Order: sequence, then structure tokens, then C-alpha cells
Amino acid sequence: MKFSTLLLLFCCFISTAKIPEPVKTEIDQRMKHQLNPSIVIGVFADGQSEFYAKGYQNQDLKQVATSKTVYEIGSITKTFTSLLLAKLIDEKKLQLKDPVQKFWPDDFKLVDNQNQAITLLQLATHTSGLPPLPGNLDPYSSDPYANYDRHRLVAGVNQAKVKNAGVNYDYSNFAAGLLGETMSHIENTSYNDLITSKILKPLHLNQTYMLLDQVPESLLAQGYSGNQPVAPWNFKALAGAGSIRSSIEDLLAYGIAYLDQSNHELKTAMQLATTAHYQEEQLKVGLGWHIDPEGYIWHNGGTGGFRSMIMLDLVNQKVVAGITNNSENSVEDIVFHLMDNSNPMIDHDFPVSIATDQLGQFKGSFIHPESSNTISITMKNDRLFYRAPKQPLQRLTFIGNDTFKLKSFKVKLAFNRNDDDQISSLIIDGWGDSQTYHKVMNDD
Repeated sequence: MKFSTLLLLFCCFISTAKIPEPVKTEIDQRMKHQLNPSIVIGVFADGQSEFYAKGYQNQDLKQVATSKTVYEIGSITKTFTSLLLAKLIDEKKLQLKDPVQKFWPDDFKLVDNQNQAITLLQLATHTSGLPPLPGNLDPYSSDPYANYDRHRLVAGVNQAKVKNAGVNYDYSNFAAGLLGETMSHIENTSYNDLITSKILKPLHLNQTYMLLDQVPESLLAQGYSGNQPVAPWNFKALAGAGSIRSSIEDLLAYGIAYLDQSNHELKTAMQLATTAHYQEEQLKVGLGWHIDPEGYIWHNGGTGGFRSMIMLDLVNQKVVAGITNNSENSVEDIVFHLMDNSNPMIDHDFPVSIATDQLGQFKGSFIHPESSNTISITMKNDRLFYRAPKQPLQRLTFIGNDTFKLKSFKVKLAFNRNDDDQISSLIIDGWGDSQTYHKVMNDD
């Protein structure tokens, strides 16, 4: 299941505009101001796919990101793990209600604080009562999962203090990893081979990889935390929680497979995986997937140097996916916005160019109507500054729509105009409650 794309150096797209220009501009600005080394986005709607890639898959080497660049997709792996569970159920090898300990040696015990056996369903829906991580794993290592093998996993299970199962949603990498390793144990083969044979090959996901050394070096994205490169993550017994690497082309194709399930062998499994099996207030959980009140099915992911997200709209036959090689600035707001444009993207207040001769209109003194405190907006060396009583000058940066921000603080000054299009007041946001100041008229 592939959709042809036109590959360019910095952006990839086909003729129909599924990714609006304002979104592309926002992505461009995030690159320009170094929030992300690269961002790749894919949208499928109205039967067609579009991709947009911007930035560098490796900043130091100046390797340009494309729709084929391979990134760590982190916890989106959990949807593959749970789809594998659904596939084995479809093959009549497992049932959702099966106790996990049924498939392990007799000395493996996994029961909750009421001595009730934990089930495969509870592992897949984050309702097992297991903690987020095993107690015998060091989460602060640069590659925290690399040496966590089956022996340590079994020890971690036996040491775990499990809460009341099936009652509350508690997101757990421990549970998802255990689910993957349990299926590996049942099938007497590796988790990686199971995912490859039962999911990747049937869906023709040829740009998705289970191990780091499988990825062509020319396509491999370097991960970053802020501006610092970080080590890639590797997995053993907890691979089911977050080991997969993929391109935006394959991630989108994976999502599209859930829309049209009529012609492949995972049809029944995908239907089972995207059905809600647990609900807590407005939160619904499928097998590995989250389902929001609008019916969107989604999962995000994060590793030491990457963030990712995928959303499905089964009703309107739409998929949106995004990945970045930066762990501090995600793409989730972009993905949510592309799925439903009533969801705003994060406003990063990027600087906007303004002609020097336009700055003068903002100058003047402004008075608070209740406290009578006065502030002034002045110009110096063709730049605009803010001054409060007994305070040093603070440089203002224009961010568009008659709005400026203070260079040194997270404070905005939004200027208002009267009916004659003259500046009449300003509103300061960022120091407690919003404050309105009125311009002192005839002030120079």
C-alpha cells in the first residue's frame, strides 16, 4: 500500500493541497528559529496523500530531511504491538481475557493487589495496574532500554507492586513491553520477527525497521534534545513499548491501512484494535490506541531525541501523521490542527519583519486608568523599547498584528486602534492579569 510522491530537497508534495500554506509557513518558521532540526508531515484525505518535509535529518552533516527519512516513532510502536495481539486473537491463538501468567513458567506470577490475574486485555489498554516502568530499570540512562532483557523483565514482574487491575487507566511502558515479550514467548520467536512477518510485510511497510542496524545510514535521522545530539534508543525485552523506526511515508501508509481494511489480512485485527475496550469518563482506549470524544483515534510517541504523532478519522477517511527529530518541541499541535483546523497550532511568537518607518506610530506614553501608572514606548537606533517607572529599557520585538513581545520576558504588548486607525491603547499580557493602558493623546 504505497502512494507515489514527488520528492524535492526540502519539501515533498503532490498537486492537491492537503497541507495548507499557513501550516507549511509555520513549519518553515520553526526551522528558521531552530525549534526543530526537521519536521515531516503526512496527510491522507479525499483519497490522496501529501507530504511536507523541512529541515535536516542531521544538522551537523547538513543532510536534508525527506519523506523517506527514518525516525524513531517511540510509543506509536504500542499500536503495532496491540495490532499483533489482535492478529493472534483473529488466528484463534489467544483471547483478550487470557491471564498473562498462563503463558509463562509456573514461577512467573502476575496478579494485582486483589490476587486477580492480569489479562492480555489489561496490558493492551493500560489498565493492568503495572507502574509506568519496571522498578529494576534505570530511566535516566542515555539508552535506557538497551540492556533490559527477558531475564530482567521477569525479575521486574516478580518485584512489581501491582494496583487493582481493570479499574483505572495508568499509561505503562512496562505493560506494553511485557505484552510484546509475552507474544514472543508464546510464538517462540522474536518480537521483531513477529511484527515484521505479521504486520510490516502484509502492509508493505518497507521503510519501517525493528533494529537500528537495519536502517540505511543515508536515511537515518539524528535525534536531538534541544540543540544537542543524543544517542539512539535500542530495545530488548521492552521493544513492544517503543522500538520501531519509520519514515513519514510508511507511518502514513500504516494509518491508511486502518481506513480501507477490505483487501488485506489484518482487516479483522484492525477493527478489533480500534474498538473501545475501556472507558474512563471521556477517555476511551482501544488496543493500544486512544479514542477522543470526537472519535479521532490517535497515539503519540517520544524517545530521547524524537517526537511523533498519528491520528485516524475512520468516518471521514482521513489520516494525519507527523515526526520531528527533537524531543523538546513536538509536532502534536500541527497534527491536531491538520486533522481539525479548529485546533490551533502553538503560537511561538516568531519575529515578523516591519519597516522602520512603521515603528514610530507605536511611540507614546500610556496611562493605567485606575492606578495612573504610566509607561512609555520609545525609539532608539531604529528599534522600539518599553519603559516602566524605575525600570531599564526593554527592547520590543514585533510579532505581527500590532503586537510586540519583550525580548527578555514572556510578555506581550498588543496595541489597539481607534476608528481613525490611530493607536489608542495597549494591553499587556504576561505579568498576572491583563492590564490595559490608554494612550496619552497629543503625546510626542
